[in-house]
Amino acid sequence: MSRTLIRSVVIALIFLALGVACAAAVLAYLPDPGSAPAIFDDFNWSSTSNGFWHVNAIGATAPIKNGVLTLKGDSIELDRRLQTDPKQTVVIAKVKATHFHKFGMGIGIYHAGTMGLEFDDDGVKCGRGTDFGWKIDVMKGWTLPPVNQWFYLKLVVNNPYPNPKDLQWAELHLPAVKTVTITCSVFDSHARLLARMTPVNPPPNGHYVSLDEVFMRTWDSGNDYQVDWFYAGPPSGIPGPVSLRT
Repeated sequence: MSRTLIRSVVIALIFLALGVACAAAVLAYLPDPGSAPAIFDDFNWSSTSNGFWHVNAIGATAPIKNGVLTLKGDSIELDRRLQTDPKQTVVIAKVKATHFHKFGMGIGIYHAGTMGLEFDDDGVKCGRGTDFGWKIDVMKGWTLPPVNQWFYLKLVVNNPYPNPKDLQWAELHLPAVKTVTITCSVFDSHARLLARMTPVNPPPNGHYVSLDEVFMRTWDSGNDYQVDWFYAGPPSGIPGPVSLRT
């Protein structure tokens, strides 16, 4: 092998190594959207302006500053498409309010919220679509909203047919396919459980295979909510304190 060829090979290897190093450096600074099929956003990057979240605002804003998303004003919805976990999908967020009114987060069908939690001026509520329309149950009420205090809101959705073959059999042989079960929980700033509910009267009528989107939204007027982070995915990936995983 000629000296010129050897030198060319060495130079190529150096540039290849530099390319790998540069790529690694770039990847290290890219936001982590969560391990598939999870979504995670700690709002340390511009996720509302670069298309990570689809934003539909009517008289409200969604600025991100110092790692916190603020939903301020009237009505706004942030949504993102989701691939559900085969067995169970968890939606959880760390939220507080400078001024309470109407805030919700949850999971549903594309552009149609199906089940979720409300963090409102009169309390925390567990909501879901049912055969009798949209129903909510108050999990924890308050007379004076606890402003400027962090809370963790958590929604767990269970798949009644984690084995796809069981669902195929049910669709062919049963008069009615089982719907999901949900559990709503709220924790204080120290991740201590304050309330938990699994609504059964009436039960949710959503089907797991149709769920494909998570959302956060405010409505009406006078809202000022802050979100520190948002996660949706399998329970194994839940961030934050260990008590949130129970």
